[in-house]
Amino acid sequence: ATLKSLRSTTVQPQIDGQITQILVKSGDRVRQGAPLMQIDPRRQQAAVSSQEAERAAREAAVAFARQQAQRTRDLYAAGAISKQEQERADTELRTAEASLKALQAQVQQQEVQLRYFTIAAPTAGVVGDVPVRVGHVVTPQTVLTTIDQNDTLEVYVSIPIERAPALKNGLPIQILSSD
Repeated sequence: ATLKSLRSTTVQPQIDGQITQILVKSGDRVRQGAPLMQIDPRRQQAAVSSQEAERAAREAAVAFARQQAQRTRDLYAAGAISKQEQERADTELRTAEASLKALQAQVQQQEVQLRYFTIAAPTAGVVGDVPVRVGHVVTPQTVLTTIDQNDTLEVYVSIPIERAPALKNGLPIQILSSD
């Protein structure tokens, strides 16, 4: 006979990459959220670092645009420049602020993506077969393992065809432990 969990969760990555660590083995009990595997995050970390550097540059551009807008307001109030020049400085400030907000959203998205490089258990249970190895390249279609909740099991019993006529639905089966 074969025992199978009625509640089994297939674990697949959400990103492409190369497996760098496998933190569990078949049969391990894990809690929900426990790390199972690590995919190489270096390329994604570089993208996040690059965008954070760009964010610093845009923050500086916003600070400069804010100073320029304040200067032009003061000069306009003193009658030294036209209303058009003052409005242009305000528009440049709003443009710089919008550009910074857009980049901040991109950085946040990239940081969320970075979390996908650690594969975590979606549920508590027992780790099934782990068909991947360190160094394998995986995609979102790759099955990494399963997490089985063994509180409810299903038994599959193979019966030779010549004995099948003697069986009836609901016939009790005695399961013996090998312990």
